[in-house]
Amino acid sequence: MKILNYPALQSADLLMFNLINTIMITSVLLFVTSEAGASDSVTLVAKAVTTNQVIQGQSGGSIDSKGCGFIGNVPNHVMNIEQRIDYMRLTLQASGGQPTLLVLGPNSGDSFCVLGDEISGLKPEISGVWEAGEYQIYVGDRLGNKHQFTLDISTGN
Repeated sequence: MKILNYPALQSADLLMFNLINTIMITSVLLFVTSEAGASDSVTLVAKAVTTNQVIQGQSGGSIDSKGCGFIGNVPNHVMNIEQRIDYMRLTLQASGGQPTLLVLGPNSGDSFCVLGDEISGLKPEISGVWEAGEYQIYVGDRLGNKHQFTLDISTGN
């Protein structure tokens, strides 16, 4: 595990994530791991007061998620939350296609799917209370197409 800094993050599936916004941290420490064949991972080790992080990558894949579009064989992003976070929001924006956001939570059956639609401006978003544990985040596309995406992770309202 290494302390998060500003170089580009890479995974074996040619997914590239760049930290493009300044991370505002008041009482949270972020750590990132990147292993061959795995996605990038963020661990929140203290209760976040204000954190804003932006991840970039490529949506879509060849695996049919059975209801939440086509995804890659590994998560686009993994978050390890050490303590409950009372409010966190994930907002996805893709450069095209019909983006989907699939979040698999730490407990069996914790599966959340958000589809981009015309009402949301094709920007899937999920927010609320996040319990401690590991969350696997997949950025998909309803038709399996690949598009550049930006995922905004924020604990601020």
